[in-house]
Amino acid sequence: MTRHILVATDGSETGARAVTMAADLAAGLGAKLTVGHVLMHSEPPEGLERMAEVEHLVGETSRAAFSPATDDIPGTMTTMFKASEDAAHTARLVTALGDSIVKRAAERARERGAKEVQTRVTDGDYAEAILDMAKSEGADMIVLGRRGLGRFKRLIQGSVSTKVVHHADCPVLTVV
Repeated sequence: MTRHILVATDGSETGARAVTMAADLAAGLGAKLTVGHVLMHSEPPEGLERMAEVEHLVGETSRAAFSPATDDIPGTMTTMFKASEDAAHTARLVTALGDSIVKRAAERARERGAKEVQTRVTDGDYAEAILDMAKSEGADMIVLGRRGLGRFKRLIQGSVSTKVVHHADCPVLTVV
């Protein structure tokens, strides 16, 4: 019986579908749900911007990472990263974005009927961090999105979902 589900989301549309699926499963099974996100320090600003715009997180992230006294909130993630003074500030931006992603995903999960929802944000290699989260949280199922790369690209680049499927100690549901 599934008692604890970990859903990993990156803020993308596929990640949102994974959250919806995991929330529906948690609600139906009465399972605990952990919404997890692995910080994307290596992502280029354009990739982060695409995800932030999907979630409408640019303003929220800007306010969390910039001084509250700042009146000039950047309009895009690229502008926000260009305004970042140093690596430490960029790290705060990435962390604020991750916090916003899991907060919104948890709200969506609760709206779908999941009763016990918690969030977790971590750092590191995406697949390894997801596997570590599942283990440390005691999850007995992992739900995550699949980016849908072609077979050739997946072979060359590797895929987070493929790595998780091959190395997880519990069932993994990939959502397309």
